[in-house]
Amino acid sequence: MLSPGGSAEVPCARCGERSAGVQWGELCANCVKLRKRRANRVSSLISLAGTALAAAYVSYRLPAIPNARIYAVVLVVAVYIILRRIATRVAMEFLPR
Repeated sequence: MLSPGGSAEVPCARCGERSAGVQWGELCANCVKLRKRRANRVSSLISLAGTALAAAYVSYRLPAIPNARIYAVVLVVAVYIILRRIATRVAMEFLPR
């Protein structure tokens, strides 16, 4: 069925809702939002756990130099950001549709 603009409306792979601009086998905008929300929840838990482990390791192995705490905080924040981005991408790939 053609929409008024002339583009074909294709059903969503998950919910079956017909929407324009979706290719065959892809998800509609609402399903993509739900999937991103689920991926963000999973990635936040994974990144918090990994950051807690990194913070525990850094605090245990903290050297006696004065700037070590500043470097440790920067390291922990960097670990959180990197883990969050990686976990979000992996969750988006491997969560079921």
